[in-house]
Amino acid sequence: MSSARRLLRYLARYRRRYALGALCLALATGCALAIPRVLLHAIDELVRGAAVVDLRPSLLLIVALGVGNGLARLGSRLAAIGAGQWVEHDLRRDLHAHLQRLPVAFYQRARTGDVMSRATSDVSTVRMLAGFGAVMVVQTSLVFAGAIGAMWWIDPWLTLCALAPFPALLWITKRFGATVEAQSAAVQEQQGALSAKVQENLSGVQVVRAYTMEAHEAERFDVLNAEYVARSVRLARTQAAYWPLMSLVSGLGTLVVLFAGGTAVVSGRITLGGFVAFNGYLGALAWPTIALGWTLANLRRGLASMDRIGAILDERPIDEGGAVGRGTAPDAPPELALRGLDFAYDGRAPALRAVDLRVPAGGFVAVVGPTGSGKSTLAALVTRLFDPPRGAVRIDGVDVLDLPLGELRRSIGYLPQEAFLFSRTVRDNVLLGPDRGDAAALGAAGRTAGVLEEVAAMPEGWDSVVGERGVTLSGGQRQRVALARALVGDPPLLLLDDPFASVDPHKEREILTAVLAARRGRTTLLMTHRLRAAAAADRIAVLDGGAVVASGTHAELLAAGGLYAQLWRLEQIGDELAPA
Repeated sequence: MSSARRLLRYLARYRRRYALGALCLALATGCALAIPRVLLHAIDELVRGAAVVDLRPSLLLIVALGVGNGLARLGSRLAAIGAGQWVEHDLRRDLHAHLQRLPVAFYQRARTGDVMSRATSDVSTVRMLAGFGAVMVVQTSLVFAGAIGAMWWIDPWLTLCALAPFPALLWITKRFGATVEAQSAAVQEQQGALSAKVQENLSGVQVVRAYTMEAHEAERFDVLNAEYVARSVRLARTQAAYWPLMSLVSGLGTLVVLFAGGTAVVSGRITLGGFVAFNGYLGALAWPTIALGWTLANLRRGLASMDRIGAILDERPIDEGGAVGRGTAPDAPPELALRGLDFAYDGRAPALRAVDLRVPAGGFVAVVGPTGSGKSTLAALVTRLFDPPRGAVRIDGVDVLDLPLGELRRSIGYLPQEAFLFSRTVRDNVLLGPDRGDAAALGAAGRTAGVLEEVAAMPEGWDSVVGERGVTLSGGQRQRVALARALVGDPPLLLLDDPFASVDPHKEREILTAVLAARRGRTTLLMTHRLRAAAAADRIAVLDGGAVVASGTHAELLAAGGLYAQLWRLEQIGDELAPA
């Protein structure tokens, strides 16, 4: 969809406001253009040399027209610019909602700073076009039509003389407009790169400081910042050159009108009042003529920003699958089956190859393997963070692609490898909204996850704020708060993606105790590199290079030797060396 059509759809929602704004602008333009007409009659009365000329009615009428012009313009701006604010509101809301529905693959290739720039700076630019830009487009059109018509009525030949510079003005506007559009797009692109750099440094501030990279990162930021300034200065120079050039050409046109108009008055072709009125109409064209370039540049910038926003809105959201009713998510511990599961990320080698795995209803299966073997990919496919091939992932015999996405995810208690916490209270991080549970559900989830007593010891209890990404909590506490989050709502399927990553053996035991308590009455699939935790599972599948190379109980796999036994020995050695 073109950016213009997309923008018009948003504008159409507030067509009544825009219609009211256009009506007010028409009234304001009529009042403004009536003033020279009043002057025409008043001056001609004076020139005719009447014994008594009462100018009070003309003066009062001019004052009334001026007041009407001001009030009508105020009304137009309240209506149209207010509509622009609502267009910004709707666009920002739709963009945010769309971003929530995009697949993880989009965020793997998109720069966060650039997305933020489009959601803020570009949306604001579109608001300028939808608000003040729309006012200027309508106002310029009305003034040009009304003023040129009135000038033609006074003297067609003089009107042609006055309009003689306009082809040059239009050519200048076109040339400058194209340049401004290209330079504005370059500035917006660089602003996105600058925002991405700031976001990256803020997210990785601990790494930057730990490796004393401050000076290096400051230099890289200076390079991006200098380029942004250079592009902005080029744009400012172009715009700065436009206004004087337009004023110069307009001034030359005014000189032509003064000479030709004066000659016409002397010859008696037009009256002095007509000449004064003509110049009044010509003056009314001055600002719209000069502002025409700004209006067109604003139009170009707005459409360019709409293109950048549209590029995100055109990204295909994740398929909602069973939204049309092809399946129902389970409300009891289900069977999870993976059959011949193959998967590869875009442009990469296969992450999973012909994976067959079955977790019986209420069963506990662990998937182990070295780093990069595909464990996290399994979790992402079951939860449909990425879509698996059709028929490869089934819950109680139903393809996950045929289950309503919302129902599917509500039926899964998912604990990702990185326990992300929002900068909110513990309560908010566990419940994630009032519709996911009450105080009783919160307490039950906290008790099962083994975090209830620690939360109770916090200054504000459940209402304690955990800080940015849960910085005030230990690694084990973050994992257990995230586990409590996964348990709220009593999901029948528990999916745990290496919850023991980045914790010491003591914290591992705490989390494992919580996991074993949480899995009771649930179908549980645990992905982990910690074999001590996997040993508690009913069955263990060993992944290597994306394929299942062995499966069985802990004892069976140790007896068989192979990769599992090798990983077990390495873990034992690591645990023995850890105290030293």
